Amino acid sequence: MCVHGTPTPPILEPTATPLRDREATIHIIGAATLAVRLTLIHDDGSVALDPTRPLLLGTATTADVRLTDRYASARHARIVAEGKRLVIEDLESTNGTWVDGVRVQRAYLAPGVRVQLGSWRATLVACEPRVRPVPGRLGMIGGSPAFYALERSLLRLAGLPQAVLVRGETGTGKELAARALHTQGPRVTGPFVPLNCGAIPEGLFESELFGHVKGAFTGAVQTKLGKFEAADGGTVFLDEIGEVPLALQSKLLRVIQDREFERVGGRRGVKVDVRIVAATNRNLEDMVARQRFREDLYYRLRVLTLAMPALRERGPADLDQLAAHFLGVFAQRHGKAVLRYSPAARVRLHAHAWPGNIRELENCIESAVVLCNSDTIDLPDLPLPQAEGVPAPTRGKGVGKPAVELGRLSWDEMEKLYIEAALATHGGNRSATAKAMGIGRTTLLRKIGQHGITG
Repeated sequence: MCVHGTPTPPILEPTATPLRDREATIHIIGAATLAVRLTLIHDDGSVALDPTRPLLLGTATTADVRLTDRYASARHARIVAEGKRLVIEDLESTNGTWVDGVRVQRAYLAPGVRVQLGSWRATLVACEPRVRPVPGRLGMIGGSPAFYALERSLLRLAGLPQAVLVRGETGTGKELAARALHTQGPRVTGPFVPLNCGAIPEGLFESELFGHVKGAFTGAVQTKLGKFEAADGGTVFLDEIGEVPLALQSKLLRVIQDREFERVGGRRGVKVDVRIVAATNRNLEDMVARQRFREDLYYRLRVLTLAMPALRERGPADLDQLAAHFLGVFAQRHGKAVLRYSPAARVRLHAHAWPGNIRELENCIESAVVLCNSDTIDLPDLPLPQAEGVPAPTRGKGVGKPAVELGRLSWDEMEKLYIEAALATHGGNRSATAKAMGIGRTTLLRKIGQHGITG
């Protein structure tokens, strides 16, 4: 019989005389420093190793990891920090402590190392610290090729004086991009004034954009500055530019061309120095063809264009970073001790198409945090429509194989999500998971180590 491809250590009955090992510490090539977090993976779960706290393994009730194996000793071994590395020490056990098939008194630990105490086995894997992603200098989060392409375009356009037309689906972060164009450009010390054109009643458009003088109309009891005047020396952001009434578009064109306008009810021209950033999720070319948007205004606005990628185009890594960021933000905001997503919940997040993009994800995570009654967001907490052909989620152990949507994930990403969901389905039991997946337990452990799965 072999364990992980190495000879099985001889097992002695508990009453046998303990063997006194006198070997020096065995140095495992590539032993991990404390900068690398290690997790001990075994059939019944996993244990994250804390370098500030010794970990006792054995059958004693006081053990940190209590073993039920009859061949393990009460105080079998312990894992402690030594300098910048972790070491496992045998505590004069009956059957010894074995590392990669070799009986040791002491051995440094590293990712991939296999440990056996009696007939209890475990594998060490590296676990990167789960730090909540924070926005970068552009105020955005991401790391995908699509995100970096967006970042390069933003930085290239930020220093230019011309108008920019930001295009993209709803919820992709167009206002955030407009702010980045402002903060990374020469107008950063000036004001950034946003205006949602889709939220203004048609009769108030001109007053909102250009202001009015006292007595210009009923209720105009004092002179009011419009958005363009308030943005003088800075940037005005016109969101949903396609909603501007056709009759007002000629006046907007004049501002872009001449940098001058008149307040409602006024007779004196007002000069302004502003950069215009407009955004839309509508097809302006089609609106021009149907004479619902002025062609000359369209060409003035689209001197420079910026395309915002949809969330589905940014890949699963960006989705994970954004989901982790929103989890931290809303847990803090609502005073909830929610720390993570279950593997099944992560699979569901990746399977959803996100037609509302980042805004939809943000709202989804806030709702899940508010509804969650534990430290882990699970399927029932996610306010997402049920995927076709997938049974409704319930708390506790699932039944059957987890569903993972194909096509948008790489093989490694798909395999990792599948293993995480399969482990959740079988309560973390490695043997049962391997059997359900149709692979050997050693193969599963190797894949768990490869993907850095710690749950």
